[in-house]
Amino acid sequence: MDDADWWSMLRALDEPVAPVKGSIGRESILRAMVEGVMPEPMLAALNERVARGDGDGLEVPRDFDHAAVQGRFDRLAERLSEAYGCRCDSGLAQDSACFGSIWIPAEASHSRTKRTRIPLSLTVSVSNFGGLATYGASSPSGQRPSPHPDDRQRIELALAGLGYLIVPEHILATPYDGPNGWVFGPTVVETWSTRFFGHL
Repeated sequence: MDDADWWSMLRALDEPVAPVKGSIGRESILRAMVEGVMPEPMLAALNERVARGDGDGLEVPRDFDHAAVQGRFDRLAERLSEAYGCRCDSGLAQDSACFGSIWIPAEASHSRTKRTRIPLSLTVSVSNFGGLATYGASSPSGQRPSPHPDDRQRIELALAGLGYLIVPEHILATPYDGPNGWVFGPTVVETWSTRFFGHL
């Protein structure tokens, strides 16, 4: 896919969600936690979401099929464990557009830091939206070094075999300019990575 195709797909997945009266952004949630009182509009919106039993369009799409997404995620963890010959831990995300992540231990990866050649662990993350996925190496310095070509091949083979779409890093690193910017608040500059893989 070229960049135009990626933008077309991401914008189609990013359906506009109207803010709840009284705001349900980060500031109002923090305020409710500190004060110990949840404003009535926020409580009503959360109760309505639970009663519907479906996504709100922000963290999960409205037509979200948890069982299907969980099954595919579990198969991905199994495939990566087989590809690396070791158990790859996995975990589900909460309050996030990311469904979950799978961690490949540093001892099993071929990825290394440039100068010191320290082994790097790898993280594969799966979004709640459209089978989107991303992966990368973790570095003690906080930088994101490129994974070794062998690691790239193993991870991409496992993801493609289950129908995941690997979103290019330069697309995810672009500042978010979609219809739901209100959720991040006025002072925060977020990226498309936050929209589909981050905490909301």
